[in-house]
Amino acid sequence: MLRVKLSALEHPTPDITIDCSDRKAFASIVLWLEDQKIRHYTIEDRAGLRKVEKGQEWEKAYKKYKVDIGMPKLTNKNEELTWLLGYAVRLEYLDAVDAYKFINSAQLQQKQSRAVEPSVKAENAFDNMDFHHKGFVDGVKNLATKLGIPHHPDHLVQLEAINRIIVERLTPAAAKTPIVDGKPFPFEKGDDVIIDDKQLDYAARILRLLQIQDLRQLQTVINETIVSVQELTADPKTDTKLGKVGY
Repeated sequence: MLRVKLSALEHPTPDITIDCSDRKAFASIVLWLEDQKIRHYTIEDRAGLRKVEKGQEWEKAYKKYKVDIGMPKLTNKNEELTWLLGYAVRLEYLDAVDAYKFINSAQLQQKQSRAVEPSVKAENAFDNMDFHHKGFVDGVKNLATKLGIPHHPDHLVQLEAINRIIVERLTPAAAKTPIVDGKPFPFEKGDDVIIDDKQLDYAARILRLLQIQDLRQLQTVINETIVSVQELTADPKTDTKLGKVGY
């Protein structure tokens, strides 16, 4: 087995492992090197090397190819492939000496380490948005005014309120459950006084409304979970081999 690093020949390429005892794999990499890097033969003269599937014909063409490119006499396929790779790298260097002559091994390793690092490109337009720009702040305030949302000194808090209104009342799903007119909640102190202090009583009523809203949201999630479980168990699969019904 020969582990080959092709990054000096092609950018970017992963390391590959070649089993030189596999005749077809060895023939394929030799053909690739001749086609892409060495190019000693014309395209027509490479016909013999292209006969990867025909063992004897390819071996005959490869034997002639070794002589034509001046490969020294080597003992095994691993050495031959190593020589071919070195020859291909040398030719690649000679084709662009000015581009490679200032590159050393340390720079190459650094470039390769950067190449394998995943690069994440932001596709969300909001990632580059300035949320404190005057135009953005004014837009939030104008939208809040149109939706009847009270002013808040922090425009981001106001934006959260806008988001809640849109999700709960303006989406297609929310439109299926419109608000039903009913008796207004008694914010003014009445018979059901929570706290004697007027201001604290007012705040307590608001907190109670928020709690009711949270409980309703929790109940909605519970109902959706129940429906999902019922869909799974309503039509159980039967496995007669196991002698049981269900999953």
